[in-house]
Amino acid sequence: MLMDRLFKPQSAQRLYHYCSAESFRAILESGRLRFSDINMLNDAMEYRWGYSIFEEAATRLIKRIDVSDNVPQMDIAFFHAVDEILSKGQLIAHPFVSCLSFEANSLDQWRKYADDGRGYAIGFLASSLQHMPISLLEVSYDREVQVKEMMAALVATHSRSSPPELPLQGESAEDVALIAAYMAAFKHPSFASEREVRCLHAISLEKIQDSFRFVSRGTASSAGVENKVAFTIRDDALTPHVDLPLTASDGSCPIVEVATGPKNPTKMGNVFLFLGSQGHSNVAVRPSDLPYR
Repeated sequence: MLMDRLFKPQSAQRLYHYCSAESFRAILESGRLRFSDINMLNDAMEYRWGYSIFEEAATRLIKRIDVSDNVPQMDIAFFHAVDEILSKGQLIAHPFVSCLSFEANSLDQWRKYADDGRGYAIGFLASSLQHMPISLLEVSYDREVQVKEMMAALVATHSRSSPPELPLQGESAEDVALIAAYMAAFKHPSFASEREVRCLHAISLEKIQDSFRFVSRGTASSAGVENKVAFTIRDDALTPHVDLPLTASDGSCPIVEVATGPKNPTKMGNVFLFLGSQGHSNVAVRPSDLPYR
């Protein structure tokens, strides 16, 4: 089931966010983590890949390929009804994501996401991220696993009522909306080395005459300040983002470790001083030991 994608942190488990020196400074000074529009990430097939998994799963269920005899025959009209909701999924709950990794010292990620090794990796205590208005999704890179999880989710949705009422409404429609969100945890096998845990934050859209705008309902900070969606220019493209506070209501912060990249020229002492100036203590600091120059 797609619920298997929900990441359940173990005690003291850490996740790492690779970033440039400037992003590191911004995160520490603001106490916020940036979530970007899923359509503007490094994988050009990002959302399309998840939809292709739905197509494959639906085809197998319709043609009864690798389907147990206990699974009822599912009419093609049901899949059209699911597709109708999936195709509008981003208009209902638009996914914004921030990417973390199980890997604490990945050369590939230093190069791609941390300014070719000149940046930082911020280590978060995974369990301390759960106070944020996000879902933590453990990414799957195995296409066959993805298809089977999607098939199970579709069968479960179909089984809510027999036969299902079309168009899908109520709990069945909510199931499909959840499927649309969790498809963000499916990625192409070529990204498997990243071992990603994806932080997912959904934002509503509001229709204004013949256009739309993002509406960040329910995303006010603990201080009551609304976390508005803003736009920045990245690689010449307008990119929506929202910055969510890391600090919990009790004042605790999930940052427990900082690593400097293999080409980062900063002295360790200055990293400690910067952390102290931002009110952070008991944060482990270490340089990457990878021979990359």
